[in-house]
Amino acid sequence: MADNLYFTEAKETLLRLIAKEYPTLPENLISMLINTFYKFCSYEEESQKIKPRIFITNNIDLLNKNIQNCFRLQLFSDEDEQNFHSRLKSILSFCLNDWTAYIEVKDSKVNYGICKVFNSIKEKPLSQLVFESEELISNEKFNLLYIDTLSSYAVALRGIKGGNIIINFSINDSNFLNRENVIKRFVNASFSKLKTTKNKLNEIKILYENILKRAINNIHGAICVVIDKDFKDTKNFFADGIWLNEPIEFSKTFLMTKSYSEAKLNDIAGLFISMLNYDGITIVDNAGKIRAYNVFIKSDKYGKKNINGGARKRAAYAVINCGLKKVVGVYFHSQDGEIFYEETKK
Repeated sequence: MADNLYFTEAKETLLRLIAKEYPTLPENLISMLINTFYKFCSYEEESQKIKPRIFITNNIDLLNKNIQNCFRLQLFSDEDEQNFHSRLKSILSFCLNDWTAYIEVKDSKVNYGICKVFNSIKEKPLSQLVFESEELISNEKFNLLYIDTLSSYAVALRGIKGGNIIINFSINDSNFLNRENVIKRFVNASFSKLKTTKNKLNEIKILYENILKRAINNIHGAICVVIDKDFKDTKNFFADGIWLNEPIEFSKTFLMTKSYSEAKLNDIAGLFISMLNYDGITIVDNAGKIRAYNVFIKSDKYGKKNINGGARKRAAYAVINCGLKKVVGVYFHSQDGEIFYEETKK
């Protein structure tokens, strides 16, 4: 007879975090949440894959009040948790358009809705603003849990009082889930030779991080190679692709302090995401310029034969191992959520 294997440790850890962060959350709702948790990794509506983001709180108005330009819309209000699954189904589709769903338990009601911060793409996203708000963190009566679907096998749960766990439904124990650190390393490499003020550099890095997080949620995978601004492809390694006659300069496009257009910001961000979503490699340099996209290489010549993964991953490691001067590093993320940034081998 086969042995039954259960993720009991994950369940117990999840329950401990909820007990610390939101001790008054109704037991029925906790049970429904736990039974739904694993479904977030593969959640879809009308064949459209969705990565749910959900606030569970006892006071959505307090969150709304303390986050500038935050807007919330309540869609349902119930006397109990019986409609949990149908309500969740109704609000999670909005996550496709950068909304965050919320569940509020307040005054013997269970309320469901969506919220969003209407700020510039150059500014911090809602989830980051919430967990940096001293007013929310210091309010002992405020309870909040944040569910963030990271990949097709991992979901993060974070609490306003400091609890933070990632539940990995895969048996692969590799460190594929440190998304924030990976993105920061890639962003730092992409602007390491951009000459500007410290404040403007910080602004553009926040923007770039926001674009990448949006890309992770909305495209099937990507490879983005960072080259030095003085790179010359003398060996035609990246010749099979579309090189821009006029590279798109993030420094000029996004750092205008008085005359920038928010519509232009979003359109250029969308253009970059579209390039990442093309088959092949997108190439940027370390002065913040988009140089090429839809680039293909011969991965069989430079890649390792024992790489577990598809053609995109083999291509990423082919660049990492190519040995070319002034090729800085490779950012990779796959459809199932694996993500890394590695410097090239010298």
